Amino acid sequence: MNNERFGITFSTESSEYYYDSGTGKVIQCSLSEKNLIDKVLNNKISLEEAKQNNTDFKRFIEKENLFLCPKHRKFKIPTKDELRDKIISHCEQIILELTENCDLRCGYCICNEHHTKYRSFSGKNMDFETAKKSIDYILTNYKGEKFALTFYGGEPLVNFQVMKQCIDYTLQKYRQIKINISFTTNLTLMTREIAKYFASLPADSVDIMCSIDGPQNIHDKYRKYQNGVGSHHDTIRGLEVLLKEYYNIKERKTLSINCVVSPPYERSTLWKLKDYFEQELCLPKEIQCNYAYMDLDNMKVDLGDKEFIEDNDNRILQSSPLKEWAVDRMIAGDRQKSIFDIVSIDMGRISNRIRENDVVNQTFLHGNCIPGNRRTYVTVDGKFRACEKIGDSPYLGDCERGFNIDKIYKIYIEDYSKLFENICDKCWARMLCSVCYERTMDENGILDSVEEKVCDGARRIIKDMLINYYRYMERDRNNLQKMLEKYEYK
Repeated sequence: MNNERFGITFSTESSEYYYDSGTGKVIQCSLSEKNLIDKVLNNKISLEEAKQNNTDFKRFIEKENLFLCPKHRKFKIPTKDELRDKIISHCEQIILELTENCDLRCGYCICNEHHTKYRSFSGKNMDFETAKKSIDYILTNYKGEKFALTFYGGEPLVNFQVMKQCIDYTLQKYRQIKINISFTTNLTLMTREIAKYFASLPADSVDIMCSIDGPQNIHDKYRKYQNGVGSHHDTIRGLEVLLKEYYNIKERKTLSINCVVSPPYERSTLWKLKDYFEQELCLPKEIQCNYAYMDLDNMKVDLGDKEFIEDNDNRILQSSPLKEWAVDRMIAGDRQKSIFDIVSIDMGRISNRIRENDVVNQTFLHGNCIPGNRRTYVTVDGKFRACEKIGDSPYLGDCERGFNIDKIYKIYIEDYSKLFENICDKCWARMLCSVCYERTMDENGILDSVEEKVCDGARRIIKDMLINYYRYMERDRNNLQKMLEKYEYK
């Protein structure tokens, strides 16, 4: 019998907890209760034996309806008609792959040839007709009031003229919809004319994310031109142009920073990054700095000897060092939003998890969106994909013929749910899982050996999420809830 599906125990510095996968509850327990639960979960003693031998334990689990997770639970999935309606009428975002080209060759970029999961760089650009057909197809039947028009690459500014055509066309034709425009740029191609164009657009309609990895010695380690020359000088020049010609908080012309943190993950490096953005660049406090890891899946880059953070007491934080650092800062009393941003998604996932007094008999299809509902990614040649994060995966359709509902339903809903029902039935992390199509699909559909390749790592991350959430909740419950109120979790 698989007892692992029932839940998992975890510890903070001061308390012991049990997460019950049947109800979603987290129960604080004594050390002796935790040890007994572990014996049950590890099949060292049966649940019935444990209850017979310990009446307090029996009362404890029966009062809270614990250890009742069924052997089989179905996923909640839409019908084909519901899927059609969600895609055709409610797609909230289109992401246009303006180009497969970029003036940089960042060492960790997913488009490098040594990253086998994604396409490589090329000279292909999207033409306006392809973009126009895609925009019209998505927006013609759209029933919402707000819509996100997002540009992707490569470096989107390589194809700025088509970007401008798309923006002007969409704002003119779909005036009844509030259009939000967004893209990420390496800033090297930013000019006064481009910055002034974005400044001319309606207030609160543009989100520009700027890729800067820190001071020159850190930034230039991976963010280089094709000839190997670092890009830091040109990146900062582009930032200065954007700040001068575009940024205006009073007119709601805002931007943000994306910093990719690379190994070795040492606390001194993280402090350097924080000080660089806040003190050296003297960025306005309203500019949000987002920190992220490299995507190391299938990558071949020189990471150095250390891939972890070392604390002063030589404690090694291996699984999610950046998040561990952030939580430690929060526990120490740091209430800066930039620190909380690092762990906000994890905190929100735990805080908003399904929690019932009775057993939950149906669950959602773990971390997956409904393909084509929240967003549609359009390649340079007009093919539809589920998301910009997914590499090779079955297409959803194209700008000429639209969505292939039958294909989407069979591959992404029916086949997928049937396979994962069996896999997820064995897993305690089912209701907290964020694994999505990005990790589990290739061009032929569902990956072979997906359980082995994906699930163990996902469970480690989820356990870390639980630990970090309760570490901080024990320290400052009120501020945790206050911070979470500022975020919208979907």
